[in-house]
This record gives sequence, structure tokens and C-alpha cells, in this order.
Amino acid sequence: MSAVPPLAEIDGLVIGPVAGGPTIVDGVCLRIASGQVVAMMGRSGSGKSTTALTLLGHVRPGLVRRAGAVRVARCDPFTPAGAAAVRGRHVAYLPQDAAATLNPVRRLASQLNEAIALVGRRTGSRGGTTMAQLLETVWLPADGEFLRRYPHQISGGQAQRVAFAIALAADPDLLVLDEPTAGLDPVLARGVRDLINALTGHRATLLISHDPDLVRAVSDELIVLEAGRPAVTGDPDRVLAAPPPRAAPGTIAVPSDPVLAVRRLGARHGHRAALAEVDFAVPAGGCIAVVGPSGAGKSTLARCLVGLRPYDGAVRLDGALLPAATRRRSPDQRRDLQLVAQDSAGALNPRETVGHALLRPLRQLCGLDPKTARAAADELLDRVHLPAGVAARRPGALSGGERQRVNLARALACRPRVLICDEVTSALDVQTAGTVLALLAELRRDLGLAVVLITHDLAAVAGWTDQVVVLDAGRVVESGPTPVVLGSPRHEITRTLIEAAEGR
Repeated sequence: MSAVPPLAEIDGLVIGPVAGGPTIVDGVCLRIASGQVVAMMGRSGSGKSTTALTLLGHVRPGLVRRAGAVRVARCDPFTPAGAAAVRGRHVAYLPQDAAATLNPVRRLASQLNEAIALVGRRTGSRGGTTMAQLLETVWLPADGEFLRRYPHQISGGQAQRVAFAIALAADPDLLVLDEPTAGLDPVLARGVRDLINALTGHRATLLISHDPDLVRAVSDELIVLEAGRPAVTGDPDRVLAAPPPRAAPGTIAVPSDPVLAVRRLGARHGHRAALAEVDFAVPAGGCIAVVGPSGAGKSTLARCLVGLRPYDGAVRLDGALLPAATRRRSPDQRRDLQLVAQDSAGALNPRETVGHALLRPLRQLCGLDPKTARAAADELLDRVHLPAGVAARRPGALSGGERQRVNLARALACRPRVLICDEVTSALDVQTAGTVLALLAELRRDLGLAVVLITHDLAAVAGWTDQVVVLDAGRVVESGPTPVVLGSPRHEITRTLIEAAEGR
């Protein structure tokens, strides 16, 4: 690879706050040639996304490039002419929170057509063919019913693949992929891995990922960042030979009485059933996993449980029937059932500091005075392993993993009885994900918190949950104790998910 001139290169990159202070990125160097995949790993907040964005000539608000050179296709993207040359032509960027890049008030067809038009393609009948080809590339249907949907009417995995299709519309020379498999089930994650392999034959690719299996499968070189500095660089197999240890979950005693019971729950997307006849129960201190392919209805289930979309059937909290709409639920009911959403960026107000985001539930739902609420906000940040200084920052200045932990802290503000975690570890590195899961286990043990863990991470399911519900096309196809379901799966969907997770 070294004989091939680099399409993209970064030399001695240093980025820090405008007002001074510790650097966010310090001395990063990389070179990517056409046909080469360079992967970047590191803990959440280590500077991976900040480094990647410089290939588009961008630094986040509040930060400044202090030193270093960036060149893409012989252009400096930090100059106006260079930025115009590379953005949307030479470089395509797939962000970590891909769903947040989609316009919530425009249909999918409109957004795909716009991407095609921006690169000079036709949007008539030939444009329709191009749209179908893009969607086929990312394993999505191109029928009218799907294309008429809005982003909130598709799953998180489907939204990520729509964003992938938009990124590919310009046939870019350089792909920057920030956590492309986060939030995808093992089958689709394996499909994305195969897709990346197919797309990188002639493209240069920078891959940011917490998934060691993906990095081993597709990358030629791996750079590991630690606190913004390159800690190790080399062959992915060699660098990943000794992965960090994972914490043990410990033993949790689970009482038998359910705090949350779901009976014959159903929901619809227009004329199509999104959920049907869903049944499960979670005791205080228990943890039930909800798994299944992308589009199976997992996130729809989460929104139904917290009253954010209409449903049929019954949801009971401590035996009391919950109204379907959150506005009709009592303050106690809203406090007791909290959601940590899959889209960590979309769940936070980009104009509001983290401190304000935490103070609102503490003041409005918990009734704390300002001084007590501020102290409680600091305690919440500490509980999710974030420094108190994060309270003064806005979401755009945080990494995806940091935003996700802020959302978790906010959900915990009023000490809920039940926590609905929708892909809560999908954007986290292995070490941080283990920390968050250990935190949930601690809260289950100490506070009797019941957890509904919606996830694609079968390792997390095996290590941290008591029961599993497997969804496919909105229906429960298998359920039972975690060791039984994962050890002796009966349904083909369950077996497929397990085989994909194991790389078989």
C-alpha cells in the first residue's frame, strides 16, 4: 500500500478549545490510499470523530485547529476552495448518529432524490432507477410504500442504511464511516461488513468503530487513540490480539412480582402491523433483553412503552394500567418509566447545555430547589463516569458515547422504577459499554430498577440479562430465560442472529 500515493493525509493534527486548555486531538498522523481501509479505535471521547471531521475541513463549535496539515485529493479542505472541491464530491461522511442527519419532515424519496440531484444525476425515471440501485446496495426496499415514509416511521437500522445510501449517491473517492454498524443486529452488521469490503476496492476509507470483529474483517491498518494521542498503530490482528478485559456482571437477586407487565401489545404503521400480540413481564431488579433484526419493531416497542405512540393492548406498572398516551399519565407514572433513546444526538437539544438538560427533570419532575438540583446533576454525571465540567458543554461538543451517557444520566434523574434502554451501548467502546452495563447492574441491585434492554449485542444479552424476547416482523417468535434461548434456540431467526454474532 505504501507505494500508492495517499488520497487523504493528516500530519501532526492538534485540536483544542478556542479558549485554551487541554487538547482534544494531539499529534495525529494518518495516510489513506485508494483501495485502503484505515480503522481508528479508542474510548469514547478520545478524539476519533473530531479527527475524522477534519477530512471535510470541519471542527466542532468551540474547538480550533491549532496545528497540523490536512489534504484530500491534493486539496486543503480548510480553505473555501478546497472545501467546495472535496465536500459532496471527493468525500462522503456517514456520521455516528445517522438517523439525526435525515430531515424529519421530508419523506425518504424526497431526501434520496435531493442527494442524487446534488451530484448532477437526473431525478426523473432514470433517477428512480438510480434510487432503487442505491437502496438495493444497502439492502432496503425501493417500493413506493417504503419511500413514502418519514424517518420516524422506519427503524434506527433502516435510517442508518438510508443515510448510507445518501452518502454513496456521489460515488465518492473517500468514505468516512463513523460507527457504521452501531445499532445494527448481527446479521445486518455482517451485511455492512460485506458492503464495506465491496465498496472499498477503489475507494479510500476511514473507519471509526468500537467493533473489533468489523475492524479485523475490513481494515488494512489500525490506529488506536488514547486521550487524543495515537497510542498504537499497526496491523489490526496484532493490535487487537489482547483486547481489554470485560467486567463480570455479578449476581443479582430478582424478585418474582412484575413491576412492568405487557399484554397483547400491538401497533401499526399505517395499514401495516408494526407490533402484534407482544407479551412479557419484568420484575423489580430484573433485566429483559429485546432482540431481533433491524425493522423487527424493537424501537417501536420502546416508544409504545413510554407513551410516545399509540398502541393496543395493556401496559401495567405495579399492576396499574397505564394510559397509552404520555400526556394522560400521572407525574409519578412518567417519573417511574423512563427511556434512553437510540438516537443520542436527536434526544438532546443542541442549543442547551448538558447541565440544563439534567436540571429540567430534577426541577420539574422531582421538585428540587435550584441548589439541590445542581448538586444532584453533578452526582448524575459522576454516576455515568463523566466529569462535572461536561455540564457546561453542549451536545455538539461531545462524542457519541458521551452524549449517550448524558441521556442515561437524564433518565436516571428521578430514580425511575423501569428504564427502557434502546441500544444504550451501541455507540460505546467495549470498555465504556461494560462500565454502563455494570452501572445498570448496580442500579438493579441497589434500587430494584427494572431494565428493558433493547440491543443487538448478544454478548451483553448473555452476560447481563435474565430473560430474552426475540422479535421478528413485530411478533414474539421466541422468549425465555437467557441461557435457554441463547444456548438452545428454537426459532430460525434466533439461530441466525447467534450465528452472525459468532461470525459463522
